[in-house]
Amino acid sequence: MKLSAMLPLVVLAAIGNLASGASPGNAPPLPITGTRIVNVSTEAQLQTAMGNLQSGDTILLADGTYNLTSTLYINGWNNVTIRGSAGSTNVVLAGKGMNNTNYGNVPFGIWSNGTNTTIAHLTIRDTWDNEIIFNTGAQSPLVYCVTLLNAGSQFIKSNPTDVTNGLGVNNGVVEYCWFDYTGSPPGDHGTGVGYFNGISAHAAQNWIVRGNLFKNLHNPDSAAYLWNPAVLFWNHSVNTLTEQNTFLNVDRAVAYGLQNTTPFFDHAGGVIRNNFVCLVPGLMSASRSAGSDGSLIAWNSPGTQIDHNTVLLNGNEFYAVEFRFATTTNGTARNILADAPIHLRDSATATLNSNLVTAVPGMFVNPLAADLHLLASATNAIDKGITLSTVTNDFDGDRRPRGASSDIGADEFTTNAPPRITNLRLSGSNCVLSFTTFLGESYDIQRAADTTGSTWSLVANNLPGTGGDPQVTDTNVTGQPERFYQARLSP
Repeated sequence: MKLSAMLPLVVLAAIGNLASGASPGNAPPLPITGTRIVNVSTEAQLQTAMGNLQSGDTILLADGTYNLTSTLYINGWNNVTIRGSAGSTNVVLAGKGMNNTNYGNVPFGIWSNGTNTTIAHLTIRDTWDNEIIFNTGAQSPLVYCVTLLNAGSQFIKSNPTDVTNGLGVNNGVVEYCWFDYTGSPPGDHGTGVGYFNGISAHAAQNWIVRGNLFKNLHNPDSAAYLWNPAVLFWNHSVNTLTEQNTFLNVDRAVAYGLQNTTPFFDHAGGVIRNNFVCLVPGLMSASRSAGSDGSLIAWNSPGTQIDHNTVLLNGNEFYAVEFRFATTTNGTARNILADAPIHLRDSATATLNSNLVTAVPGMFVNPLAADLHLLASATNAIDKGITLSTVTNDFDGDRRPRGASSDIGADEFTTNAPPRITNLRLSGSNCVLSFTTFLGESYDIQRAADTTGSTWSLVANNLPGTGGDPQVTDTNVTGQPERFYQARLSP
């Protein structure tokens, strides 16, 4: 009997992995929840809603620009959400200008001392001081899919209650946000020209900074502050996780600790992993570069793991990673891919393993745009790292390892090319199919009785790619009038 008679239609489909769809400033919308949903469409309505605020309120802003007449204060209320519907650019909260001394009642964008404050799906821009600030009483804030532009000081500030005892705002999450200066950074607001950070948190515990873009947080040589960290956790902070972020043209990417404080550590523990850092050639002057140190730093921060980051400095700074001070012990720098060395300074100690510090721009997809995904030609990084139980995915969330060993750097190389069924035939009562594979990838074969209402079921899963066209046998298929098959990358 002919195959076409047994299987009059065979779908030779290949389905790739579906990404989460999340990127800085454009992440899947959070569910709209709250004890009360308060809809507003004008700035006057927004201020009225803030004046009548209750715990549990969700202020849902219609699309549009809201020229603020007052900072939005969440003062003494818990479980409050201020948000747009989706994305981050449809709703804009505008201050009176980053350098406008006549800022009036709008020094900040949103101010909170409440627990479980959520700020999502909007833009905050052009404020004299912080665009978001958390003060004593605040805990577990979530800043999700927010664009933050042109802050006159720190874009997000988390203040301490008691630094000596390590009391501050804990369990914060900053996820899928976009931080950017669209022109020059701020002037002198009283503390010197260029006083800013993307995030500055004091005495903060267990924060997560994930999937964000920090762009153009760069001061000119004339500024008072030449090495502002885009992400700064210090003054007795503990256990910060910074992962899967992109840092493009920033003066310093991440700092866990800055000061050699006593009797407490400036920071302790924490992880910096799977980040892209890129400075374009010539960003810093030669004299400024001569006074540089590191882009990812752990200073007075014991037990900090700095693993699987890709750092392309193009000669602007001396060190990709730096550990500093004798109190900085038991740290790690592993599987770092960089064009600058790793430095142990002032008696700091750390385990350095499987790092490649001779990276060149030609190893990456689009280095000038900080797209530091590996090209297939980057064979000195692909499968050359050590496999760490503490790092099981990469910059994109793809699992590690995909080959014989983990790749060095933040990206685990994958072609993402979907498999293709190349042959399908009957063998007795069985169906035998072949499909294309890449070495290091894993594949699933699925079947269904039709392509509309049927559920796809597994024939085989997690089949290792060989680089060839392996065969898979589906047994006892002749009792079916038709059957459909698809090959796909394993999730």
